[in-house]
Amino acid sequence: TASAAATSIAGSLLKLYATKASATNMPNNNKYVDIGANLLDERFTEGSYRGKQRHEADFDVVVQRAYDVGVKRIIMTAGTLEESQHAIAKVKELRQKSIETNNSNRDGTIKFWCTVGVHPTRCMEFEDAPDAEEHFQSLLELAKQGKADGVVAAVGEMGLDYDRLEFCPKDIQHKYILKQLDLAEATGLPMFLHNRNNGDDLYEILLANKDKWTHSGGVVHSFDDSAELASKFIDLGLYIGINGCSLRTEENLKVVETLPLDRILLETDCPYCDVKRTHAGYEHVKTQFEAKQEKKYEKGKCVKGRNEPCQIVQVAEVIAGVRGISIDELTKACYANSMQLYRWSQEDDDAV
Repeated sequence: TASAAATSIAGSLLKLYATKASATNMPNNNKYVDIGANLLDERFTEGSYRGKQRHEADFDVVVQRAYDVGVKRIIMTAGTLEESQHAIAKVKELRQKSIETNNSNRDGTIKFWCTVGVHPTRCMEFEDAPDAEEHFQSLLELAKQGKADGVVAAVGEMGLDYDRLEFCPKDIQHKYILKQLDLAEATGLPMFLHNRNNGDDLYEILLANKDKWTHSGGVVHSFDDSAELASKFIDLGLYIGINGCSLRTEENLKVVETLPLDRILLETDCPYCDVKRTHAGYEHVKTQFEAKQEKKYEKGKCVKGRNEPCQIVQVAEVIAGVRGISIDELTKACYANSMQLYRWSQEDDDAV
């Protein structure tokens, strides 16, 4: 019928409009560094969720989506000695693939780095090892060699987490944040810091031991604490990492609004910490990515609830919107901040 035909045409036009609107909002000229991505997670490497495989591994598809929106560099996060070993191996594999790709395709690829360190909730691995000092020395040698090979960008993820003391008690966390500050001192690598519900404890430890890391610096990642604490960290010379978990509440947005622009770094912490519709900052999101539930996976589309490096665009859009500045100004500043912290050269940047 005529009405049915009209409805069909209207539906098609709406779909066309939605596609065009999405494409229009996709940034083409902005450059991003995702300073914290958990790309070793089995959701990317195996397509597995809560122990059940839902789809084929789509790591390469995820990386391509990130590249398409302007992600130039990704630092893969490690949280144990074993993960650090795997991360280094993966970065070397990706670097080799990048060389092979660029030999036939000059469009470029993302450049990868990783961290080496032990997450605060996993520091019992030192105590559970046959020899805790030997375990630390293995971590140290791995970091030193990784730095020499040009694949390790930071030490961490290290810090304090009082929300999950059932995994590692405070005294053990304190013992091994101090040991990992020795790691920062010995390697000269920036710190990738975890700060969760510990009051000023992490700040006080960093302040008391500033001589060990002041030459290398660092970033307090996934920051969701107060403006006062952010200011203290910044006064120590640290950067503040912002992802979707940093943008949940109106209070979070007020903190982001007060941060000096030259101290903000962007991250996704994927597959966690996406910008959700329930978050206070979501109203500023302009770029959308079509997604399906993992049970109904479609290659080429995101997975609902699984954050990805491409979604760093949404983090940038929220921060820019809250601060009332352009996305260009925000991304240029954050990219320059990353270049400075990790001491990446302009020459290296031109090769990406």
